[in-house]
Amino acid sequence: MKTTRLLIFLVVAALSHADTIELANGNKVEGKVLENNAEAKTLTVEFTLGGTATQRTVPYASVKAITVNGTRTVLAEAASTTRTPEEVKALIEKIGPTDPEGFKSVRTNYPKTLDLSWPEQPGQGWNNQKNVGQFVWDIINPNASRWREGLKLIHEILDSKPDDSLKLRAQKEIANMHFRFFQDYARAAWWWQQAGIGVDDPPGMHLAECYWRLGSKKMALDFISDAGYLQLDAIKLLGDMGETDRAVEMANEYNEHDAWLLAGDACRLAGRLQEAQTFYEKVINTPPTGQRADRLNRTLGRAKASLDALKLFELADVSKVADGTYKDSSLGYEGQVEVSVKVRGKKIEDVKVTQHKEKQYYSALTDVPAQIISKQGVKGVDATSRATITGEAIINATAKALSQGVQ
Repeated sequence: MKTTRLLIFLVVAALSHADTIELANGNKVEGKVLENNAEAKTLTVEFTLGGTATQRTVPYASVKAITVNGTRTVLAEAASTTRTPEEVKALIEKIGPTDPEGFKSVRTNYPKTLDLSWPEQPGQGWNNQKNVGQFVWDIINPNASRWREGLKLIHEILDSKPDDSLKLRAQKEIANMHFRFFQDYARAAWWWQQAGIGVDDPPGMHLAECYWRLGSKKMALDFISDAGYLQLDAIKLLGDMGETDRAVEMANEYNEHDAWLLAGDACRLAGRLQEAQTFYEKVINTPPTGQRADRLNRTLGRAKASLDALKLFELADVSKVADGTYKDSSLGYEGQVEVSVKVRGKKIEDVKVTQHKEKQYYSALTDVPAQIISKQGVKGVDATSRATITGEAIINATAKALSQGVQ
């Protein structure tokens, strides 16, 4: 299980009575520790990003120590990298049904026109002031300061004693929010389990990822092995878990552009750069086989951007980069994603996303830069689930930026 997914990395303006979080990479962050969950070995932290309060749940393995009310506590020694399947199940059962710290004080602020019956068929036209799903997509998802409010809204719908269909959708959305907003894998897994999600359901691979992130790769692999058909999400997850050969085998069996792109990403993550190049070139050079034009064009654009950046991976060695701040960009989902990378003393001090048009980016804007800082480079950095395209764009743009300063 990867233990270096640092979800916060900016040294932010100090809040009154700010707590100090010392990250495993040596950086310090000032914010507020909302919850220190010793059982799950996670911290829930609030910090300021882009002028708005943002919350993240981070593993102990990403944090060296915290100072709260003047008391310093070392956490790195308490971090656990693996758990048995039985331990993961027990953890999910213990934490899953509980509310996050401070959740009862969260207040919702949604339009009075919002239809809380949340019809499965939203009707004609797009109306984010009436349809719950469209409100979440347009208003909640792109605004990190409203994520907890969005979660509270879905809980209120669930508490209204809905029919079975609405109850199921609410349970799935609560799980999705815990997963994509907060990386709160125990609660995400519990809610997906309550919804009866299996490996062949759309969120099935994300449930498998929860098992892995909670410490049991075996539990995740056993779950995946029960799949009745090939899934693109499985290729990415296998690559993230270090099962590169299995990811490549599945991509070859899937035999289409999106699968080859994910196989390239998996090989790149594993440091198998020549194989990654081969897959990216295969995406670019193989004639289309009936995919939707917009999706195919996006896949081709990502493959070209990844191939261009891949050629710079060896150059993007921070030990060879002169002090300075470097900027570059790469193709995201909605357009170019620009990053600024600060290097001093042969060390990456900061990575910031300075411009973007992404809307459904979730935690990619903080998670991926934090991984880059932790790993001191782009090798071995995995893109954030549910925001893979944005994450890959940040990785590629950083590689291009670092290559500018090579001496």
